[in-house]
Amino acid sequence: MVLRNYFGKNIKMTNVQKNAPDRTQRLREALQRKNGGNASELARYAQVVPQAVSKWLTGTQFPRDRALDLAAEFLNVTPEYLKFGTPTVRPPPTEDSLILMYVKPLEAKLLTNFRESTEQGQHQMMISSTHAEKLSSEKLPEKGAALD
Repeated sequence: MVLRNYFGKNIKMTNVQKNAPDRTQRLREALQRKNGGNASELARYAQVVPQAVSKWLTGTQFPRDRALDLAAEFLNVTPEYLKFGTPTVRPPPTEDSLILMYVKPLEAKLLTNFRESTEQGQHQMMISSTHAEKLSSEKLPEKGAALD
């Protein structure tokens, strides 16, 4: 297939460009199956701005690298399926990945830190979180200050 660029010069369409409508369609269909087409949930999960997902769904851009992996995970398909249409099925999600679908990145980091802490550290985190809202900002330690 041959296209004309802005200056009227003929350019040859690459295979990647030829496959763009198919990739976009697969992405749209997977999103529709997942949650009725709610792009904001996909954006949150893939850790991108909603405008990026909008570009994916219109075909002006396609997710790359980490965003593609996260989008595929969220949509319960493989990255290869989104890219090439390869009919491979992703294994069922683990309990941890299901939880991460509903928490923000900062919450996920907090959960990870909590899980990796000792029992005493977890107890201290619980006490801190319980009392954090009650402390005025003047009583909170300076950023980087040592806690005794």
